[in-house]
Amino acid sequence: MATWNELFSDERFIDQLPQPEVYKFVKKLEGVFPERPLILWDLCCGAGRHTVLLSRMGHQVYGSDAAINGISNTQKLLEDNLLKAELKVSDMTKFPFEKVKFHGVISWDALHHNTYANISSSVRLVHENLVDKGMFMLTLLSSKGGAYGQGTEIEKNTFVKDSGSETGVPHHYFDEKEVRTLFKGWKIVILAEQVYTYVETEPDFYMTNPFPYTKWNIIVQK
Repeated sequence: MATWNELFSDERFIDQLPQPEVYKFVKKLEGVFPERPLILWDLCCGAGRHTVLLSRMGHQVYGSDAAINGISNTQKLLEDNLLKAELKVSDMTKFPFEKVKFHGVISWDALHHNTYANISSSVRLVHENLVDKGMFMLTLLSSKGGAYGQGTEIEKNTFVKDSGSETGVPHHYFDEKEVRTLFKGWKIVILAEQVYTYVETEPDFYMTNPFPYTKWNIIVQK
């Protein structure tokens, strides 16, 4: 059974470059809030590519992840780039920082690796720890994705893979109704479903695939 701590010890599973969407999200936040620096949280920061980006943009940054190897890699990246952020090893359902309110929170390709109840708990945590008008940007797997149904279904729309590098890792797939239920009580700023159909691929193409997968791209506001 793979764990994220094990996966983050293998360079094949570490994305090196930040998503341009994250940069644009921070610029959007800068247009909403006049104060500087903004206080930002990289939730499930993985190996640190977005934590580094947020810090490089001049903001006060916090990062958390359940994988010790991910946090260690993030710290090294920060030090190599002469940057700072407060980092904590923490499960996504726990709030690891004391008396901090955030202007913005990001979670890229992360929260769907859990059960629906834990994802809901994490979303509630974010809401509780945002300032008024603060925003949350995240991605979630869509139920239209090609991998939907692969593995053992442990609850509705949550599958644990039984082969490949992510054996034992849960994946929850969302339809639009479930996304809207998850964010009931939030203002939806952007809700976009990005659908990709892979017509023909080589075996194990996902190991080096440069293209996106089918998912929800979401920005919500408190």
